Amino acid sequence: MMSIKGLGRKARFAFSAGCVSILAATAPALAQGASEDGAPAVDEFHPDRNPAAVPLYGGTVIVHTPSMPKHMSYPTENSAVTRRVLYEVHESLLLQDWESHEYVPNVASEYVTEDMLVLMPGAASNYPDAVIDLEVANPADPDGPQVTARVIYGKVTDNGETYRVAPGSRGTLLTESLDVSREHVDRVDRGTVLTFTLREDVKWHPYATEGVTIDDQFVDARDVLFSYELYSNPGVDCDEKRPIFNKITRGEIVDDRTVRFFGDAQYYALVDALGVTLTILPTHVYDLSDPDNPDYTEDASAAQQAERINNSPTNRMWVGVGPYRVTEYSNQWIKTERFDGYFDVERAGYFDKIQWRHIDNDTAAINAALNGELDFFDRVKSTDYFGELVKKESFTDNLYKGYRYLGTYGFNVWNMYRPQLMEKEVRQALAHAFDFDTYLRENYKNLARQVTGPFPFESAGYDHSVTPYPYDPDLAIEMLEDAGWYDRDGDDIVDKDGVALEIDFMMPSGNKASETFGLTMKEQFEEIGVKVSISAFDWATFLERLKGRDFDSANLAWVPSLESDPEALWGSRWGMPEVEGSNNAGVMEPELDALIRAGQRELDFEKRQEIWKSMHRFIYDLQPYLFLYNVPSKFAMSRKVHGFQTFAIDPGYSIRRWYYVDPSISGTRPAL
Repeated sequence: MMSIKGLGRKARFAFSAGCVSILAATAPALAQGASEDGAPAVDEFHPDRNPAAVPLYGGTVIVHTPSMPKHMSYPTENSAVTRRVLYEVHESLLLQDWESHEYVPNVASEYVTEDMLVLMPGAASNYPDAVIDLEVANPADPDGPQVTARVIYGKVTDNGETYRVAPGSRGTLLTESLDVSREHVDRVDRGTVLTFTLREDVKWHPYATEGVTIDDQFVDARDVLFSYELYSNPGVDCDEKRPIFNKITRGEIVDDRTVRFFGDAQYYALVDALGVTLTILPTHVYDLSDPDNPDYTEDASAAQQAERINNSPTNRMWVGVGPYRVTEYSNQWIKTERFDGYFDVERAGYFDKIQWRHIDNDTAAINAALNGELDFFDRVKSTDYFGELVKKESFTDNLYKGYRYLGTYGFNVWNMYRPQLMEKEVRQALAHAFDFDTYLRENYKNLARQVTGPFPFESAGYDHSVTPYPYDPDLAIEMLEDAGWYDRDGDDIVDKDGVALEIDFMMPSGNKASETFGLTMKEQFEEIGVKVSISAFDWATFLERLKGRDFDSANLAWVPSLESDPEALWGSRWGMPEVEGSNNAGVMEPELDALIRAGQRELDFEKRQEIWKSMHRFIYDLQPYLFLYNVPSKFAMSRKVHGFQTFAIDPGYSIRRWYYVDPSISGTRPAL
């Protein structure tokens, strides 16, 4: 059992970082620092750093966003921008502390983990008052349908000939400890039952619809259960997260403030999935069966409910529980203002308003920062970061520069359904045809690290023994010829079975880094007889084509957490043509599925990392991606803003910790 209650001020100032997505010179001066107690240094890069400065409250901060998600509802919008805005306008059951990375209470005041005994057939009659029927994973067919089992749950201790099961949470069948004979037990699944107790003071933002405003609703167990159950509705557009919640077989309301969940088997990420990734939705807004919902519909169908979740206007004009509420959502802006009903004043942040401004062109964005129209821009090009721009008075008078490393890695995904990209040997040849070292030197001034696998570069699951394919265009030509690809008709493009090896490279419009990469790939691949064309699309169209696999290759990046479940990206079920998930390459490999299952079930951290390393090696050999670089995010920030710190958890900073110290800035004041 794990029961976590109140923490000190330092830990409680953190807030959640979910798992799952988006998209330096080796100068010693670029080492990131920390304070004497090990916490990330405050204002490490600020030229006017003053540890004694007193933070002011109030004012507005404007943060750049390179893309605008279609909406703010994270279950159906798998965007890093959405997730990052939700950090300020919403909260999860638990939060992952910025410094310690531990899970600590948030909307939940505490949580308890318990174990599950799966009984042998016929054994349940020996424990009639302690057994429940539960759908569990079938060990003989882990990817197949769940099967019904007789289960006893609680805090399980192995006593040799018996297992002792003690009640660990409120509202269980057990009122006292129970001894269960070992011969009656098929298996023990550890940590598969989670019970959350909710705070009583977590208030929803006001909900306005058709002249009606609802502003007196508090989070309860029904909200949490509804937010889990939506993933079982096939009409809800949540395939990118459905793999996580498919592993949770049941949720139940214990009382108004208590909700319990059962996993179908051991799963290392169950706490993160339910505590952090689960986005709590208000039933009075989304659940058509809630009488408090102005659009209450008796006997609403699953299709009607899915339509509400997918397309509610509140997906943009978000109704959350965070310290800021959305006041405007357009193609150019997400604007938020302080919410006075927020439940935790100590974590409410300093600004009165946080705004995200959408500028899809990086050159236009840095110019906006120079003109004082942005306070934070974190896509500064290396040529600018190390060049003359940052030395000009127009920059130094108003801005300063800095950087942060995250687990982000860039890649070019190959659509393995395309006939010219189906063969592993072709994809390996393309990796040999790209000059990574020269590209790194010319475009990143060596301030980046080439990656060879799908885990964060600094994570324990990243296998640093995997060496990148060397640049060798002659070998690439030879590999293509061995696979039957050569120029049969004299047009300088290799072909096979009537198919030319032509690749359309898809990129988000206005993304200078993607454009540079695409042009380089075009030039280098044409040397081995592969033709590359370039197509740029606005972000919404780019995502639509990506999810529909209407592309040959596409350039983007993932922003994974320090350890996240790889199934959604690499599991076969999520690579099928009809599934619009995150397995964009269409990877369907039984050996890879087996490694994923093994990692999911392994609770021992070190053993699990060895499994992830095996996955790393398998995937790099398969080459579904042309893996690129872990690039530090180089930013320009207003000198007016203080309190910046870097963290390992995405997005690598906390806006709630930023503040002004100059009282002449409009709207500032000494107290909240």
